Amino acid sequence: MIAIYSELKTAGLRPTSSRAAVLKLFHEFPNEHFTADQVYRKLSRETEPCSLASVYRALAQLHEVDLITNATLGDARIVYELNRGQRHYHLFCNRCGRIEDAYDPGLEQQQEKIAADHRFHYVSSNLVIFGRCAACEG
Repeated sequence: MIAIYSELKTAGLRPTSSRAAVLKLFHEFPNEHFTADQVYRKLSRETEPCSLASVYRALAQLHEVDLITNATLGDARIVYELNRGQRHYHLFCNRCGRIEDAYDPGLEQQQEKIAADHRFHYVSSNLVIFGRCAACEG
């Protein structure tokens, strides 16, 4: 937990119990994608549960300082994940709800080129590809 508090301080955030609990959860599940409600439900089992409002605030603050990232999966559904330092995209199964990370440096370069061609400074993108996973398709 000391490392979590240190990470929060380095990011310029005061290490409150709710921020630390939320960030700790993402470190425990570094490859998972959670909605705010899923974070809240997981943390409500802890000895010091957080309120739903505290979870939403912590997610917004952790996202603002890039400790976590998010993606919109349609229908206003937002999922959050630990920022592992590598840009990636998401494949979302419309049938079972599975979310898979996809990495493609060529796609990243193409987006940078499109932005530059339009005299636009590229910062980031949020790409979600919708379809069916192999398990649901088979």
